[in-house]
Amino acid sequence: MDYIHNQSHAPNGAPERKYDCVHMADVYACKYSYRYTSEIIYALKRCKDLWNVNNLKVLSFGCGPCTDLFAIDYLHESGKLKYQNIEYRGVDYSEAVWRYIHRDIKQFENQSRKIHFYYRDACELITEIEKGNWVPNLIVFQYVFSDMQKHTSLQSINYFMDTFAKYYNQKIGSNTYIILNDINLGIGYGGGREYFDQLFMKLEGAIARKGRFCNDNSKSEYYPRGYIYGEGSDGEFPDNTNFFDISNCSEYSPFDTCASAQMLIKKR
Repeated sequence: MDYIHNQSHAPNGAPERKYDCVHMADVYACKYSYRYTSEIIYALKRCKDLWNVNNLKVLSFGCGPCTDLFAIDYLHESGKLKYQNIEYRGVDYSEAVWRYIHRDIKQFENQSRKIHFYYRDACELITEIEKGNWVPNLIVFQYVFSDMQKHTSLQSINYFMDTFAKYYNQKIGSNTYIILNDINLGIGYGGGREYFDQLFMKLEGAIARKGRFCNDNSKSEYYPRGYIYGEGSDGEFPDNTNFFDISNCSEYSPFDTCASAQMLIKKR
């Protein structure tokens, strides 16, 4: 897992790895879910037009262990999100990796909570999404563009953004939100943060806010709190605290604070 997240740590000649086995997925969920869920909770708290939506329809790219769905459920249980019905459509390229976690999540389905998974490469599936008639009011990109930067050609990334923008511009309704949440690194450092702005520039009738959490684990001599990104002097959000008790999870060494970069886009 360290080689996946930090390719420079891999020994010479080590094969490039993606999330490619169920055991890795289990460890990933236990180690990263608390952080990633908390990051989406902070984002959703800023999406005020969603708080009182009765029918919440979520399109999640790179859903993996569905930390965005966990965040939505957390805020629903706490009364911040007041939806009566939710339909969640998660897109991920690997059924083999996530099938057991998704099976467990599907057990929580009922008449008011519908969950669907689509095991396709998002750069291919986006063509069908663009031609379809199903329209969400929340779209989440959860650590998607950094993964694309590592494993997808620039041509495919550009095709995805162009096709998504066409879908957004023609079919997405007002007060729909996009949450872009990813590692706070630019393309030159193994991230994909520049794609946030590139995507936003293709969207019509959209407004955006961006920022980043303090990274308590930053090893940069010049940016000890993480790289600058967003509005204000350095774009740092006022809080990076985890929302969950992780005292009983020490064997997985989960991260206890948030560290991502975010862009929130709203269609006017």
